[in-house]
Amino acid sequence: MTREQVAARLRWHSFVWAIGLLNPFMILPQLWQIWSTWDVAAISLPFLYVLFFLQATFSLHCFFTRDKMLMWSNGGAAASTLLVILSVIYFKQALL
Repeated sequence: MTREQVAARLRWHSFVWAIGLLNPFMILPQLWQIWSTWDVAAISLPFLYVLFFLQATFSLHCFFTRDKMLMWSNGGAAASTLLVILSVIYFKQALL
């Protein structure tokens, strides 16, 4: 059986779309926690900067290789991560 046949049997395309839709939403609980508690002491901005860089870079890679689903998935994840970064910066300044 070829890999294309395995992918068709597993409905891989649909599975990857479903997983891709989850990607941008995975950081939203962190965003909710930040906005509901204003507690940002334990959040690592350097980690979030690297995560944003990786997500944005993979989104651009997918744009250049014409992979729309992964482009939107990583782009949405990068946007969500950017919201968390901006929230952390905002609350760190507000708590000073």
